[in-house]
Amino acid sequence: MKQILTTLLLILTFSVNAQIRDTVFSVDLNFDRNEDKISCTYNENTLEFTLKINNAAVTEKFIDSYDCAVEVIDINRNDNLKEIVVKGYGNSDQADMYFYQYINDKIVPAGHLPSNFGIEVTGNGKITEYAWMGFWTAKIRYDFDSKNKTLTKIEEEFYEVNQECEVTAPFKLLVKRDDNSETAVTLSPKTKLTIIKADISPLCKYEDGSDDDFSCDWFFFKTSDGKQGWCRLKDFQQNVDGLIWAG
Repeated sequence: MKQILTTLLLILTFSVNAQIRDTVFSVDLNFDRNEDKISCTYNENTLEFTLKINNAAVTEKFIDSYDCAVEVIDINRNDNLKEIVVKGYGNSDQADMYFYQYINDKIVPAGHLPSNFGIEVTGNGKITEYAWMGFWTAKIRYDFDSKNKTLTKIEEEFYEVNQECEVTAPFKLLVKRDDNSETAVTLSPKTKLTIIKADISPLCKYEDGSDDDFSCDWFFFKTSDGKQGWCRLKDFQQNVDGLIWAG
């Protein structure tokens, strides 16, 4: 079981362990020097939770969850509001996260991240999400708009991978991220490799026509003797050893 990464600015975390679970605590959510009473009831059978703050309430449903936790964080230290995160832990302990703020005696939805292994916030208005990508973890960043209560993914060309492996069957590294690119090097078995970074933007199709946003990702490799190049996941996945696959 992989260790769950938690938020850096975690103020309070509460977990409950029964089919119907209740969590109750108090914290000042809007810097008015008055503590707000927070409670969360979770029904494992229906996957629904009800979050209550003082006299306001909201009910939502997790995608998949065997456990529930509540956290209070501060995404933007300049907006005088803290965020309540209700997390449901599901398959492989990935978290389904709902974000809320408490404004004018109302609970206001402030975003949803459906599948990750934790988040990190530093108070600068951004969230870093740790997303499991099969054999590596991508750090995906989001801008939080406190006015409009939205999370917007910050698109990046490359994501750091830094995983080592060894060639078990020959495959080619290409000069460019193009299937028609010239070959940079053909790798032989027992060649030591480091996967430096990934471009996760490509989209393929499965045989049934549905989207495959995984198999066509480009990965940049470097050999122990300095050769380097690009290869799609589908073209090396079965030809290397040493990567830890899970999920």
